[in-house]
Order: sequence, then structure tokens, then C-alpha cells
Amino acid sequence: MLTRAIQEYPVPVLGLIEGGVWGGGCEVAMACDILVATPEATFAITPAKLGVPYNLGGLLTVMNMIPLPVAKEMLFTVQPIPAAQALNLGVVNYIKPAEEIEIFVYHLAGQIVANEPLSISVMKEALRLLSSARSITPELFERIQGFRRTVYDSQDYQEGLNAFLGKRKPQFRGE
Repeated sequence: MLTRAIQEYPVPVLGLIEGGVWGGGCEVAMACDILVATPEATFAITPAKLGVPYNLGGLLTVMNMIPLPVAKEMLFTVQPIPAAQALNLGVVNYIKPAEEIEIFVYHLAGQIVANEPLSISVMKEALRLLSSARSITPELFERIQGFRRTVYDSQDYQEGLNAFLGKRKPQFRGE
């Protein structure tokens, strides 16, 4: 999985965001160590629009990056948050105009490269482990997986798939 590869990569991964990152793209962006976005960038998580549950790893990635009330709003409303809000939440480190963003990111990367690589690698891994240090029992994990099965077995799940393939808006009934 790309998200895990970014999180476990031994050196910092910088993300340059122009435009919208939606669904899995949003999760991938949130897995990056440092994000720089243009003012027009937006972030949205969209599984509810398709009638599917979001994967547990993705939920944990999102919960590690943004406050729970904002995560709930993003997941439940499927409405994007703008770059300025993402900056205020600490998801985005910097907002730069499109014509300056690439040079800025290269400069930032140069600052990182100038430091001792083993030290940075060890700190990145320690931060990753500490940020995901949540206690979850096997029973809780199985229960959450059961919630997901409820969605996959529903008529709404099939409707979401059919609507997506038919390029139409789904008609969900909560069944």
C-alpha cells in the first residue's frame, strides 16, 4: 500500500499539492511527512459518496493528522476542506503560490539533506511509531471489521458501485 510505504520510507517524504486530493489521494497526502500546497488545493475523503466504508488504516492515518471532529465532518459530509483550513489544522506545513511552490519544496528538501541522514531516519521512525501508539484489542478490531461487512453486504453498496459505473448519482436507501 502506497500510504504505508510513504510512512515507512526511511527518509522524509515531501508532498507538493496543487489542486484537489480526494479519496485515497487525500490519505496518501496525509501520509507525507511535510506538505506544501497551493492556495487552491483542497482535501476530501469520499467513500460515503460511493456507499463504501473507509479502510481502517486510512481512518488511522486521517485520525493521526487531523482532529476527530474535522475527520468526522470530512467523512460524513464528503465536502472538501480548503488549503487555508488544512494549514490551520496542521495538515499542511506551507501554502505557496503555484509559481513558487516547486522551488520552495526543493529548498526545503535541501535543508533536510544537509542534516545527518541516520538521525533523521531514526527520528522519523520514532515519530511514526509514537503517533500510531493506540491500544486496540483483537476483539475491537474484529468488531470494527464487522461494521465494514455490514456495508459490503448492503444493497446501498451495490447501488454505489452501479451508480459509479453508470456515472450517475446514487440513490441510497440505508439498506
